[in-house]
Amino acid sequence: MVDYKDLSLKYRFFLRSPYFLYNKLTARLYGKKLIQIRTTGRVSKKERKTLLEVIGIINNAPVVIAGFGEKSDWVLNLRKNPQLEVVWTSLNYTSVADWLNEEDAIAILSDYQKRNPNLVKLYESLFERSWDKFYQLPICMFPEIK
Repeated sequence: MVDYKDLSLKYRFFLRSPYFLYNKLTARLYGKKLIQIRTTGRVSKKERKTLLEVIGIINNAPVVIAGFGEKSDWVLNLRKNPQLEVVWTSLNYTSVADWLNEEDAIAILSDYQKRNPNLVKLYESLFERSWDKFYQLPICMFPEIK
């Protein structure tokens, strides 16, 4: 599997470019495709913002995948402290990360593949793994806490 630090500067810039334009005011423009989460750093205890692609929705809760696996900082932060803040469409709420089981992960990924075949090909190339192996990556949802 590819590590983020091993990507070329071109890919890194491509993956980071939405960060500069995403905030509470612009979130509506991106629709339900992108989500920003604010976690607490596991070591620094500082607020950390991460922009992720929403790959599906379960019970009105966005579902995301860690394309770079368990070593992704946001995954490590949520494993240590699963509470987070979510900015998604016009919503801004508190949540607790809920990690999907294998069966739910496969169902979400299968649906995503049907809706986005060209993106799946890009991700397979970028991450150097077959789409049917992506279920092994961390996948979670962020339900709103009321």
